[in-house]
Amino acid sequence: MRGLLRVVVLVVTISLTLVLLPIAINVGTGGTAPDFLAPYVGWTWPAIGVLWLVAIVTGLAEYRSRRTVGLSARSADQPRNRPNALARVDRYLADRFAGSLASQTNLALALDVSPEAVIRPYDLLVQPLDGNVTEIREDADIAAAFDDLQDSMLILGAPGAGKTTLLLELARSLAAQAHSNPNSPIPVVVDLASWTASTAREEDDDPADSPLLAGFIRWLLAELTNRYQIPAAVGRVWLSKGRLGLLLDGLDEVALAHQEKLAPVLAELGQRYLVGQLAVTCRIQEYEQLQHRLKLYGAVRIRPLSRRQVLDYFASGGEELAGALAALERDEDLWDLVNSPLMLNVMALAYQGRDAREVAAGVLADHRRDLFDTFISEVLARYRPSSPHFESRAAVRSLWCLAWWTRTRAGDRIEVPRRLTPNGWYGLVLPAVGYLAHMVCLPALFAGLAAGSAAAATALYGVSSGLAVAAIALVLVHVRPHTWWTLQQGRDQPRGRLLAVMICAGAVAGLASALVVTALVESLPAWLGLALQGVVVWVSFGLEYVLSVNNLRRLLLTVRLLGVTAASWLVFNAVDHPTDFVAGSAIALMVAQGIRFVKALPMDHLVYPHSKEEHAGDRWRMDKWTGTGALAGLLVAVALGASLWWSNGLEPVMGIVAGTVAAKAWRRRAPVFAGPLSRGLHGFLLRWSGYLPWRRGAFLRYAAERYVLAKTGRGEYAFIHLLVRDHLAECDPDTLAAKVDERIAARTSPSSLARSR
Repeated sequence: MRGLLRVVVLVVTISLTLVLLPIAINVGTGGTAPDFLAPYVGWTWPAIGVLWLVAIVTGLAEYRSRRTVGLSARSADQPRNRPNALARVDRYLADRFAGSLASQTNLALALDVSPEAVIRPYDLLVQPLDGNVTEIREDADIAAAFDDLQDSMLILGAPGAGKTTLLLELARSLAAQAHSNPNSPIPVVVDLASWTASTAREEDDDPADSPLLAGFIRWLLAELTNRYQIPAAVGRVWLSKGRLGLLLDGLDEVALAHQEKLAPVLAELGQRYLVGQLAVTCRIQEYEQLQHRLKLYGAVRIRPLSRRQVLDYFASGGEELAGALAALERDEDLWDLVNSPLMLNVMALAYQGRDAREVAAGVLADHRRDLFDTFISEVLARYRPSSPHFESRAAVRSLWCLAWWTRTRAGDRIEVPRRLTPNGWYGLVLPAVGYLAHMVCLPALFAGLAAGSAAAATALYGVSSGLAVAAIALVLVHVRPHTWWTLQQGRDQPRGRLLAVMICAGAVAGLASALVVTALVESLPAWLGLALQGVVVWVSFGLEYVLSVNNLRRLLLTVRLLGVTAASWLVFNAVDHPTDFVAGSAIALMVAQGIRFVKALPMDHLVYPHSKEEHAGDRWRMDKWTGTGALAGLLVAVALGASLWWSNGLEPVMGIVAGTVAAKAWRRRAPVFAGPLSRGLHGFLLRWSGYLPWRRGAFLRYAAERYVLAKTGRGEYAFIHLLVRDHLAECDPDTLAAKVDERIAARTSPSSLARSR
């Protein structure tokens, strides 16, 4: 598409140049131009210059893009590309292992062959010489199993069984082979969670690929670029020549609507491209629900951990893991939980360094929720001198908020988003945030907006104009709709500084908007300023007329619009200072739009059950804030030397009245930017109340160093497991934070310090 657009631009610019150039030469040598071009003869050479410049820039861009693609494709065989890519793969694998719980244990997971889980293809690139199906060797590790299954394997396991860990181990083994054998493919681990099964086509796609495969290839190449810095053109060449081994993690994390599409995509991929190595991981339950099985050579299932493996592991830890052994001895139910590497790691970290006698004498974590609480409390309580510090309540609230959002918006995915989507916080109803929005932010913004606009009007046109602005602010705030409620929950939130911040923000917005529109109006001829406002008002009324289904309302809109237009025109021609009249109406329009904006802010997110009777008196609650703010702004302007009555007459007051009447039609529709600003306010209040971190990057590093999150790429993080994410999303953050504080107090007690010495 971009290439076609460049070609069109080149054709148009060259054609226009060929038309204009003879005319310019003819005029320059004493001739004449066509009659329709005669008034514009002076612009001919500048236009030709601009067209030449556009043609040159477009041609260079097209040449550069084609040359870049060609050079990238030719450079795929450059000797340095392969070792550079392998080095980045090694670094990525090292980072993944260092940030995962798997780095804390070294367990040999047992595998069972499961041939019925896949459809064995007949057109594999590598076939056994004798034609017999090869079974995996007994007690084979993941690399040996992959080799036995002809480098084409599905890895199945229960939640927390170690699927991703095995895939990373396989990648590490294959990377070692690639270092020693230049003919071995480069293994690349890619998370399937971000695949959206797009079918849109682009100009770089292979025309022979189906739309679904083309989208998959484009997504895969983008992942290789982001994760391993392999250019897309190089990745496409390597993929077509069988130089990449694809290790795809988390089929169960793909959106449910797209999981069935992976099987046909991989089948077509195997026919259209040389994929010498392919491995896919998935949870057992999700895979068994799929109708389309993957076309791979074989499948393995990860066995649950045996009691002997668990005992041997904890026994090998000595005194550091004696507390875990004591917990297992006291509570038989724990054995049903600690049957996977994840839960073994959770328990190991939760009880690491705990005194066995203390565990035996205390209350045991005999359920999964309690065990995860112990794990979170333990890892967050540990002091790391090189790590940023976060207070326990803020840390747990932030983890809860991120976990809630990830589960609600992303389903089975565990990736923490780089940024929140526009509607990402809808449905997250928190009493603390609701209280701050309704009881602090709204009144403060109304007061600040009234103060700023009244101060500007008073300073420009005297007290009469300031009083008029105060009056219209009170009227506009009081008329429906009323989007605020009186809330009691969340009263313990700090309010003073937030109130001051919001009042200042509203005052600056009101003052700046009034001054800007006044300066703009005064810089234009009065008739032009009135015409521009008329266009805005007519468009707003026209939209209301089109969107309204009530004929009576349409009639009233028409009558009001014609009345305001006629009255404004008559007053404009009758007054001595029409510019002041136009400026007053512009100020009123801005005040009306600002109040309408504030009314629409918080209700985009915060939904509370209520009744009309319960909140019948809420409509009067903002009047005192608005009136007090306007009066304060007026007094400040008078104290700074504003006129005590009016400057040039009552023209600004009449304009304010006209603008207010014209603006009433705007209140029926939400402002264009109210939604984004509402979400911004909600995010700000989440941070203010401690439910999101102010320093996002530092907090993500903090959580990764404590094995709650894992770093998956440059600036990319994910929860270490779905179970950990779900536990955090379902917990009471303040209760869990109290447990963290208790654990911190226990670790810093004199007896604990004495034992550590």
